[in-house]
Amino acid sequence: MDHLSRSLLNTYTAQPLDRVAHLRKDPAKLAQQYEHPQALFLVLDGHNVVMLGDEPLQLNQAQWQSLKLDHTPSLLGLRLSDNIPVFKVNIRELPGDLAALDIDPSLLESHSLREVTLKLGMETAAIYSYALILNHWHITTRHCTRCGTLLRQGEGGSIQKCANGNCEHIEFPRINPAVIMRVTCGNKILLARQATWPEHRYSVLAGFVEIGETLESAVQREVFEEVGVQIENICYHSSQPWPFPNSLMLGYSAEAKDTTLDLEDDDIDQALWLSAEELREQMIAGTVMPPPNLSISYRLIDDWFQAESGETLETFQSNLPWHSPAEK
Repeated sequence: MDHLSRSLLNTYTAQPLDRVAHLRKDPAKLAQQYEHPQALFLVLDGHNVVMLGDEPLQLNQAQWQSLKLDHTPSLLGLRLSDNIPVFKVNIRELPGDLAALDIDPSLLESHSLREVTLKLGMETAAIYSYALILNHWHITTRHCTRCGTLLRQGEGGSIQKCANGNCEHIEFPRINPAVIMRVTCGNKILLARQATWPEHRYSVLAGFVEIGETLESAVQREVFEEVGVQIENICYHSSQPWPFPNSLMLGYSAEAKDTTLDLEDDDIDQALWLSAEELREQMIAGTVMPPPNLSISYRLIDDWFQAESGETLETFQSNLPWHSPAEK
């Protein structure tokens, strides 16, 4: 399996939109998308998804026009299946309310994408992941980093340009790269937990990439800082956009030179080496729970578990008495 195929198995990666970079630079073609009769407008509430019952609130062109707002939504892209443009709007930036839509406001709720991903389905969740990361940038980046003047969105929201005619500096979306790594030694995997996590939750190690650092160096540094383990044979696995709020997770595998642990007191509460059989026993006892299957950490553990046991984590967990679908 190549890296692209492996990454597409991660949640939030199966993006069904063409981001149409070529189209965004043409004002006339961009205007056509805003006027498209079948355009869809995804409604966000800051860093949350606005839900109408069990469905995300998505406005059609007629509903959007009925609001009569002087507000330009951000173009996410065109659906690959039918070329319909998809936009995102932040309800917090809309003057007034949505009364013109004839929707009972008591039926509208804002939820974290974590809470509703399984309801949305993988492709829709990928769109909302993209929309929320872009929305986070729009919310948190309001002023030019060179002169402090307010920024104005351009190219459908994919850039922001300084409104000062003497500056006109262009800001591009920012993401935070983070490495996440499966460390093994022989037939054992290293799992760790933070004190703030749910009881018995364990995962692989992770950390943010520092300025001037290669990804592989970040993997090596983070493992040594967190558990005092020297590693080698660092290999790329896959990646995942992580919209909580704006990270890009870069997955790796690595091999430990030894199993001696020296835990970082302010970050790692517990760490342990487990074989696949030991992990099975701990999961049966309920003393070790892998991360939810939304995250790349689950995939990193699952790939190793399959190779060692011939069984997927999902299959094994589905037969556990304490298991529920939300904890896949």
